[in-house]
Amino acid sequence: MGDDDWLTTVKRLRAIAQTGLAYSQDPYDLERYEELKVHAERMLAALANTSPERIHDVYLMERGYPTPKVDLRAGVFRDGRILMVRERADDRWSLPGGWADEHQAPRVCIEREVIEESGYVVRAQRLVAVKDRDLHSYQAPTLQRVYKLFFLCELRGGEARTGIETSGAEFFALDELPPLSLGRTIAEDVELLRSHQLDASAPCYVD
Repeated sequence: MGDDDWLTTVKRLRAIAQTGLAYSQDPYDLERYEELKVHAERMLAALANTSPERIHDVYLMERGYPTPKVDLRAGVFRDGRILMVRERADDRWSLPGGWADEHQAPRVCIEREVIEESGYVVRAQRLVAVKDRDLHSYQAPTLQRVYKLFFLCELRGGEARTGIETSGAEFFALDELPPLSLGRTIAEDVELLRSHQLDASAPCYVD
């Protein structure tokens, strides 16, 4: 079994423990689920080459039944070119977007992310894809399951500027994409958005 398979298995064990802690009423079962969670986090730490405390912090706010995190990404086109932002974290490029905000609707979130990261004002038009990050070639694997939502957005105005997490914003030809931040965006994301822009009748892609 490879490291990725072990990572998937241990994450599942931790999710089972979290579910048991959320729903079990038996004090002995709760004790066992807590022990299972501790062991799973230790194994995750070993696989991720980090400390158990760091793994614990990643899941610290998680309560109740474990569910995936939600990442939103925007496809914004101008003259056949797509908007990309340069991530300060790795100096590579991605579609503008980020984690969904618990207190905002998806449309509000993605429109806010685009203006914050790029300076451009957009209007979300439609959802074109819901992807399970684990089922595609994003790098590297994450501890938590992530669903990625992709929206086609209409450019309304604004101008390029940097943000807290981004150091550039530019429109690129689809056959001249810059080095991608592969944990956030892969080439097939851009191709998928372009195909839906060209064909408004294309159904939403769902993993």
